[in-house]
Amino acid sequence: MDGSPLLALSVRQPWANLIVLGLKDMEIRTWATKYRGRLLIHAGGTLDRIGMWRFPMEVVPRGAIIGSVKLADILRFTRQSWKEEGDWHLDNGRFPLETAYAWILEDQWEFPEPIPYKGALKLFRVDSEPVRLALFASQTQR
Repeated sequence: MDGSPLLALSVRQPWANLIVLGLKDMEIRTWATKYRGRLLIHAGGTLDRIGMWRFPMEVVPRGAIIGSVKLADILRFTRQSWKEEGDWHLDNGRFPLETAYAWILEDQWEFPEPIPYKGALKLFRVDSEPVRLALFASQTQR
């Protein structure tokens, strides 16, 4: 386990849970990044009410790091690919007015327990020994 900075992405529930459980392997964003590699998933404080109705869950952690994924690629979406890939990104809403990017996620790991942490917009650095230990433990259990 090295001391390199950890990056996280804050995602509303239920999407954050679906990502770390391996049930959602594409995240839609209106922005892209050049970063590729391990990314922590932060469950934001806000619930997506429509998402919770579509994917009901009894317990959804909020305001916590809940797992990690590998950000494998980012693809630019068009209106056509938005419709074609609907089953993959799980958003049956309208195409965003802005440009849309599909973040392709692989190798999802759910942490045994959520680790409380304050989120932020875009990718943000996480400096937390409990998070680093949970990440290390999830890697060694495979």
